[in-house]
Order: sequence, then structure tokens, then C-alpha cells
Amino acid sequence: MSDVYIPGIQSRLGSDKLIDDLMRLERIPKDRIEANIARYETEKGYWQNISTRITSLRESARQLFSFNNPFNEFVANSSDDSVLVATATRNADEQIRTFTVKQVAQSDRFLSNPLQEDFHVDGGTYTFTIGTEEISFDFRGGTLTDFTDALNRRSRDKLQASLVAVKPGTKSLFIESKVTGEENRLGFANAAVNLGVSTGMLEVAENGQRALTPISTAQDAIVTMEGIPIQRSSNEITDLVPGVTLKAMDVSDKPVRLNIQPDRESIKDSIISFVGNYNRLLAEINVLTRNDIKVIEELSYLSIEEAAEYRKNLAPLAGDSTLSQMRSSLTRIMSSPYETSQGLDMVLLIQIGIGTDISRSGGANVSQLRGYLEIDEKKLDAAIATNLNGVRQLFAYDTDGDLIADTGIAYSIDYLTRPYVETGGLLAQKTNNMDSRINQEQQRIATLDRQLAAKEADLRKQYAQMESAYSRMEQMTTSFDRFNQQNSNNNNR
Repeated sequence: MSDVYIPGIQSRLGSDKLIDDLMRLERIPKDRIEANIARYETEKGYWQNISTRITSLRESARQLFSFNNPFNEFVANSSDDSVLVATATRNADEQIRTFTVKQVAQSDRFLSNPLQEDFHVDGGTYTFTIGTEEISFDFRGGTLTDFTDALNRRSRDKLQASLVAVKPGTKSLFIESKVTGEENRLGFANAAVNLGVSTGMLEVAENGQRALTPISTAQDAIVTMEGIPIQRSSNEITDLVPGVTLKAMDVSDKPVRLNIQPDRESIKDSIISFVGNYNRLLAEINVLTRNDIKVIEELSYLSIEEAAEYRKNLAPLAGDSTLSQMRSSLTRIMSSPYETSQGLDMVLLIQIGIGTDISRSGGANVSQLRGYLEIDEKKLDAAIATNLNGVRQLFAYDTDGDLIADTGIAYSIDYLTRPYVETGGLLAQKTNNMDSRINQEQQRIATLDRQLAAKEADLRKQYAQMESAYSRMEQMTTSFDRFNQQNSNNNNR
């Protein structure tokens, strides 16, 4: 069945389809430009990923020789944290000490008798002393709650008051000093003396004041170090072992062994992180430049989605000289010998259990040939435990004594990667170049869109004129046919 023609709705000549077909041909240059933009965007993404990987590697390299490097960090391990704990700073020295906590420092803490909840505290000037320090304030009188609030507002974090429900229906006033040490006794003066006596918290005799129900009494901490008695007013002792803060936690007759040593665990973690970032960067470069599906299959850490995406775009930057040079430089740095103060005993990564052939037995592994590194953790642990300075120098070493590293693996990686990721560096130029191309192509698309819109408008105008002319021709034809038909009918009469 032929198409039904509906005047005013459907084109008699199929103009819409003809115009669409013509415009589809006209849009081919735009489609090509859009494909170029998509390609540039994808390539820009590749360079951004590479930049991220290089930055991560550089940061982990700098972590191994910057001011905050883990080789300068110390830890203090206590054989009994319930009795004595310690923290060490960069100023500590590696050593082992033995301590015994004879007494922990305490402050005065006094409790009153149970008091009725409507107990009234008289007004007056209330004065408390802690050692030589005085806390004094005027109180106009009120409830126990009013008094504790007033005291706490003026205590300057030296004194604290609270109410304790020792017995149902009553409240006991609890006043405690926040300053430990036997010289920091808590004293009452002026109206505070009357309050202490009236509440059964203390008594006053000829020889002074005495707490009737002390919860604790001000005393010093007494600790022995290697049998030497040490007495301090605080449980935190900062001036006994250089670079180490001790804290007495509880009394015990059992000696506590304190091992102060470099933070070897953090050092190991930093080295492992450095190697991991190196492998991830090398893998990224291999995937982008090597046209071999095995490059993707050997990367076990990839998600299914990541692996599938890489397979669709295998080796999109194959032949790129920037990445080829980067890969060669990376593998050369990791395999080269470096000067240290240890001579030949510490010049290569393999000497601390890091290399491309750690687990090789009878032939090279393909992934190892690509430059990926493996770690023998037992060998690394042993190197860090027995030759920490050599390990440090392997990554960064000052050969000329100016206190600035000038050789080493981490130093060399930092030196190599800096031009790539610094502001205005090589990779920034790459992405800027992609942005420039994308911008140029978008401008071309904007121009083409204007041209295409004009072209389509012109075609629709021309076809509308043609449709109109065709319609007039049909009308004329119909009129002639009617005229001829009338003449014929008249002649037949």
C-alpha cells in the first residue's frame, strides 16, 4: 500500500527525510571533531593518571629522606603498659632501661558527710589553696549546686567540685585538686573552713587542718631507674631520659623493661609503600605502552571493571617517548649501586631484600622482566634491625657533608620525577596541550553548529518552496483536467 498523503502534515515529496539525509552528510566533519575531542579527553585522563602515580611515588620517596622521615622517629615499648608507659621523640637515643614504680603521684581529694539536698551554703569569701596557689571568690549564699557551679567557674582548672549521691536522698560534696604532688596540698581558708567543718569534710585542730574522709592524699611519684630512686610531683616525667616522656600508671614491685628504639615498623611500612608506588607507576606505564594482554592479566590488584577498561584500550600511548624514557629511568634507578658509608656491604636494593628476582627459581618471570620489584620481608626486617644506618643511606646519603642528601634511591627518584609533576612540568604541559586541542575543536564545533543550522534552514526553505511549487502545479493540473472534462461533456451533448 502506498503512503497516504495528508496535506499540511506530511510532505508530498518526503522533504524531511531528504533534508535529514543531506544534513547527516553535512554533519560528518562535526562527528569527526567530536570523536577527536573524546580521544583527547581520554588521553588527558591517561596523563592525569600517570601524574597521580608519579606524585604518589615522589611523595613516598621524599618520605624516606625529608625532615619527617621515619628513620628519625623513635618508639618506647614498655613490658607492662599497666604500670609504666612512655613516648619517645626524635631526640631520643636507642637504649633499654629498667624501672620500678614504687608510688604514683596523687592529689588531695576530699569528701563530705551525706547532706540533705536542701543544705544551704552560707555566703562569704571562700578561699582554697593548692600549694602556693590561691583560689578565692565571693559567694552570696545558695544551694550545694549553686556553690559547686561557682567554684568550678573560678577554679582555673586547678580545682573541681561535684555532688555525689552516696546515700539515697542526700548529696555529698566532693572537692578535688587537679594538681598532684605532696607539696600541692589542698587547704581551706576564710568561709571555706566553716564549710569544710560543717559538712564533716575536715576538722581544725591546733596543728592545722585534717581531712576526715580523704579519698586520696597529695603525694609524689616515686620511681626507680636501674635502682636509682627518682621522685617527681607528677606522674609524667619528662626530664629523666632525654627525648622520652615517662608516665607512671600504677604501683608494682615487678620491674618494667622500657625499650627505646627507632620506629622500625614505620620505616618498613614506608619502604613497602615506596616499592608499591613504584610498581603501580610501572604497571600504569606498561599498560599504556605495551600491546600485550598479559600486561593486564598479571596485575592481580585490578578490579574486574578496571581490567575490562584496560583491555578495551590496550597500549593507547604506545610509542610515546616520554613514558618510554620514564620507564627506562625508573628501572635503572632501582637496579643501580649507590654510595654509602658501608662500602660494598650496602650499595644495592637486593642487599636489603628488594629486587626483581627475589622469588625466581630457574628462569626469569615475565613480570620480573618488566621491572616489577618484590620484597623479601625477612631479609628487609633483618637489614632494618642490624644495619639501620646503611638502609637509610641506601635511600638517601650526603656524600659531601653539607647535610643535604645528594645520592641514593629515594633521592634519585625525587630528582627524576620532579620535572614531570612540578607546577608547569612535563605532564602539566601534556594535559595543557590536550586542553588546548579540546578548546580548539570545541570552537570548530561551535562554528560548524552555526553553519549547519544555517544550512538546514536554507534546505528547509528551498524544499518548502519546491513543495509549494509542486502543490501549485498539481492544482493547475487539476484545474486543466476539470476544464477538459467540462469541454468534453459539452461536446457530447
